[in-house]
Amino acid sequence: MADPPQDLVQAAEAVLDRHGWHGMTAELIAEAAGINRVTLYRRGHNAATLMAAAVTAAAREFREGALGALSDGGTACHRLTLLLEALFDVADRHLALLALLYDGPTAVFHLSGGDSDAAVTRFEYTEPFERILRDGLTDATLTTSDPSRDAELIFNVAGWTYVHMRRSHGQPAERARADLHRLIGALVAEESART
Repeated sequence: MADPPQDLVQAAEAVLDRHGWHGMTAELIAEAAGINRVTLYRRGHNAATLMAAAVTAAAREFREGALGALSDGGTACHRLTLLLEALFDVADRHLALLALLYDGPTAVFHLSGGDSDAAVTRFEYTEPFERILRDGLTDATLTTSDPSRDAELIFNVAGWTYVHMRRSHGQPAERARADLHRLIGALVAEESART
């Protein structure tokens, strides 16, 4: 089956935003997309397939945003700011979807931790942060004793806190972004900048 068209995925996310997961019906999705329910079914889509497509789209958008941050010619500290902004941009475009994943199963973002059976964040989401942290050690603009561990921490603290503050607390994007930049900046500030 072909991927659903973007306008259909956006319609499903709009219905999710207005009605929540339990209020999402084929009728409402079709109405938001400007088609009828039968057409939606004929195309082979329902709420679950559309939400899966939305998760895939959000992941792709994050990878694209991360690539821009990684390829920027600035310092690692500057590129970390760009990477956080890319994460926040994706979160704002998919806020209802991410809030649903935050409140429900988040397996899409995790892998089994192996022997400990603890979940670890998928490398594809943390790798850009780890790379920038390692670069920050090289150019002396960031500090970390464990880039891999701190990358996982930054992705989760920044991403999920942003979603929570925007969705549950109704914070404006500018305030939530500024607060998280300050928090993450304090976590990885180069040692000489802290003293």
